Amino acid sequence: MNAEDTTPRHPNGQFGGNWPGKRCLAKTRAGDPCQKPALKGKSRCQLHGGRAGAPKGERNGNYKSGYYTEEAIQGRRKVRARINELIILGKQTGMFN
Repeated sequence: MNAEDTTPRHPNGQFGGNWPGKRCLAKTRAGDPCQKPALKGKSRCQLHGGRAGAPKGERNGNYKSGYYTEEAIQGRRKVRARINELIILGKQTGMFN
């Protein structure tokens, strides 16, 4: 995918103040809004991360075991919460000192 595929073009190649397309929603260092056009289907231009993002799960090139996926982390949190509940219950009933 290159810039020609993702960036809308004005007939004369310029983006003036009257350009009707969607602008990037990022702010510059001066606090002014970015003047570049947003990528199709995105709210940011290429400069401000419109092309950023990686696919989830096994489609990501850095995927190894799934240990750090959102589902696995959420499952470990649920197990840890249940263990803590059982420890509190055990202390209340006198199983643990």
